[in-house]
Amino acid sequence: MELTFEQAMQDIVDQAKAVTTDLSNKDKAKITKAGADVFAQELEKEYHNAHYRHRKTGENPHLSDSIIVQNTNVDGKKTGDSTVGWSKDKAYIANFIENGTRFPMYSRKNHKYKKAGQVAINGDKTVERLRSDSRVLAKIREAEALEYKKIVEKES
Repeated sequence: MELTFEQAMQDIVDQAKAVTTDLSNKDKAKITKAGADVFAQELEKEYHNAHYRHRKTGENPHLSDSIIVQNTNVDGKKTGDSTVGWSKDKAYIANFIENGTRFPMYSRKNHKYKKAGQVAINGDKTVERLRSDSRVLAKIREAEALEYKKIVEKES
């Protein structure tokens, strides 16, 4: 039995839909987790190179050592998304580094920190630069493609 051109094209579309849009949240989470792991490694390297000072941190690790990857969205729901960032106790520090401060930093006794006359902390858009870096995006896509390939091969 011969297929018409329309039937052949519809068969190709159906096969493509089966391996793309019909992925379960579990499979989507595996794919995004692979990309998130790569981004976390790149973010750790970048923060270590740009902001690391050799000091005794004790129980309080450096920002570059505190990056976490969770296999859920920001709200903690399993939607197939993965999130890279810091825990709550470190996220506010990363926010100061990323966005800077509008006003000078003051202590609880209303004294300026370290340097008198300090105006504000200038932002260093490290995360933003990494998100748009073509080299990092290529690594993320490659990791996600490898994971996707494993899933498709497992289903076939």
